[in-house]
Amino acid sequence: MSEHEGGRGRPPFPTAGHRQSLRAPALRPGDVVGVVAPAGPVDREALGRGLRLLEEWGLRPVPGDSVHASRGYLAGPDAVRAADVNRFLRDPGVKAVVAARGGYGTLRILGSLDLAVLRRQPKILAGFSDLTALLLAAWEEVGLVTFHGPMLEVRDPSGMPAYNREGLRRALFGEAFPGEIPWPDAPDAPQPVTIRPGVARGRLVGGNLEVFTRLVGTPWHPRTAGAILVLEDVDEAPYRVDRMLVHLRLAGLLDRVAGVVFGDSPSCMTAPAGRPSLTLLEVLEDHLAPLGVPVLYGFPCGHSRYRATLPIGAMAELDAGAGRLRVLEPATAPAGA
Repeated sequence: MSEHEGGRGRPPFPTAGHRQSLRAPALRPGDVVGVVAPAGPVDREALGRGLRLLEEWGLRPVPGDSVHASRGYLAGPDAVRAADVNRFLRDPGVKAVVAARGGYGTLRILGSLDLAVLRRQPKILAGFSDLTALLLAAWEEVGLVTFHGPMLEVRDPSGMPAYNREGLRRALFGEAFPGEIPWPDAPDAPQPVTIRPGVARGRLVGGNLEVFTRLVGTPWHPRTAGAILVLEDVDEAPYRVDRMLVHLRLAGLLDRVAGVVFGDSPSCMTAPAGRPSLTLLEVLEDHLAPLGVPVLYGFPCGHSRYRATLPIGAMAELDAGAGRLRVLEPATAPAGA
């Protein structure tokens, strides 16, 4: 498939493990950050906490029109949300685009986004959940390393947990990688569960399982050969996770992965009371253990309280037996590059 402007091209990279990557410059104090809502409507009070956090770091957040809009389960009409993202992508004065929240709706505007502009002026893209669509599209189309991590709608009145906050700050300012991604030092932190031990190296590819699966068959169909596949989900019964993993297996996307990290997904662990079900861990054992590669469950990168910032597209090493994930290279270019 040939590449073309307007967001529907496909880069000529054969696998996730063999491609050149593009890195955006790290941020520095005074930089402008575009704040967008490509999916669901935003709670303004909760967003205010996130905007103040960026300001505390010396950044200049500029909210787009979409963060103040609402249309049912969407943050305004598709045209408004797409225009917001495109405005910040095209503006050379904006150094990062960070999502306010997820929900649903990014897929609706994906074909309208001018991701090709990132080849000329790469910038940090950050978010998770429904934003998986944007992060992977930027990676697949232009090879840009993006950031799967906390968003700016902070619903807890006490603020964003220190673990999430520090991980995001260090990633944005180019201080986190290369290096090991730590686990939270807290009594309620998730615990690593080794589905299959071993050590693997590859580029981090993935995000929310539901959204990842929905990209199959699109121009941004995620390629996973040679990759460390990162998945997580929320409020999905085990049988639905089962069905999505079967879909990925039948589509060939699990055949040549180097390893799998499944993020902490407590709301997917069991079915509602009274319904016969496998557990989430049994589902992962059924579908991921037979791959013969290292598989780790419980990494703090899902919809639970603790959320690491992961550089999608960067080379990493997974030690599933030890519960360790280490990024092997910088995820950003030098600030001001």
